Amino acid sequence: MIYIPLWQIGWLAFRDFWHESRIALCLLLALMAVLAPLLVLFGLKFGLIDTLTRRLVESPYNRELIGVGSGHYDSAWFQRMAGRPEVAFIIPNTRSIAASFSALRDPRTGAELRAVPMLPTAAGDPLLAAVTLPTRSDQVVLAALAAQQLGVAVGDRLEAQLDRRRNERPERVVFELQVVGIAPEAALPAGVLVPLDLLVATEDYRDGIAVPRWNWAGTPDPGDERVFARFRLYARSIYDVAPLRDALLAEGIEVRTQAEEIESMQALDRNLSRVFWLLAGLGSAGFLASLAANLLASVDRKRRELSVLRLLGFPTRSLMLFPLTQAALIAGLGGIIAVLAYWLVAAVLNVWFAASLHAGESICRLRLLHILLALLATLGCALTAAAWAGYRAARIEPATGMRDV
Repeated sequence: MIYIPLWQIGWLAFRDFWHESRIALCLLLALMAVLAPLLVLFGLKFGLIDTLTRRLVESPYNRELIGVGSGHYDSAWFQRMAGRPEVAFIIPNTRSIAASFSALRDPRTGAELRAVPMLPTAAGDPLLAAVTLPTRSDQVVLAALAAQQLGVAVGDRLEAQLDRRRNERPERVVFELQVVGIAPEAALPAGVLVPLDLLVATEDYRDGIAVPRWNWAGTPDPGDERVFARFRLYARSIYDVAPLRDALLAEGIEVRTQAEEIESMQALDRNLSRVFWLLAGLGSAGFLASLAANLLASVDRKRRELSVLRLLGFPTRSLMLFPLTQAALIAGLGGIIAVLAYWLVAAVLNVWFAASLHAGESICRLRLLHILLALLATLGCALTAAAWAGYRAARIEPATGMRDV
């Protein structure tokens, strides 16, 4: 028995593919017409959802839980909440009426801001991921807008003013603060971030209690355990917001969150996935049926030629490779054309939406892994479609060619 290498049937299949170039081109364009829109659709899904998710994740406001009204939160409550796995950052906060400077002033220029709100901060504050943290009670971080209005920069000193009314008389203290950081507007639209002990001191001062550390006069501190009216709380991720909200509601603590926006994004992701797989299934089924029919017709047209190959000594399994090789050529070349078409369309879409995108974002984007998986899936589907044609080719008897000799 003559041994014939299997690669020879592959070479013959390629030569036949090239000889029937018009039919092959139609099949390649048919594959491109199905695969390219699917790649664009998946690129839109991945790019859009990835962009929305990144914005939700990167913005600390989407992970913030804001208590509604005032409560009574002691140190044990804060320790218990800090130990929860869903919590990324929590810090006590005072009553809103006490959490503001009466005025902030630049002593060099006289520029002044009135009623500047304060927020407590500490290590791990999501708003200060890239900003220097205060390390002393007299250090603060200004919002970019406040710094611009005052005309100050990092390292400058400010005069802070606190007003109160005690024993029916107005009182005021003025003290110096150092600006150690300026928070971007996206992180802190307005106000100033201060250490917790400074915020506590301002609340005591407005309550008429003496603050010896700052030499502020008042009644002696009663020494009771401090109970805070509010808190600043951030979940570890956007997916922890809803469970943390439910846990607080179970304790009777009402909070405001961005849970609805997060759930809307997740619902959009699910719905887009369903649309994508529905269209992918319909398009793939149609193309596979068309490819299988074309390959099967090709085998039927070439029954005599294939039977002659059997007469020449090609084994049965090699004839199966004939339609499989042509299917692989269609999948490979058609997939490459589809990927090129996708890249062109994706580039146009990203240019069209450039005005609404931030740096590093894309409205239509696929990773290299996604493209490789799409090509492998296309190859697998094409080989599956060619399997019946390969089975038919393998059943061709050598006698079929002898009848026409």
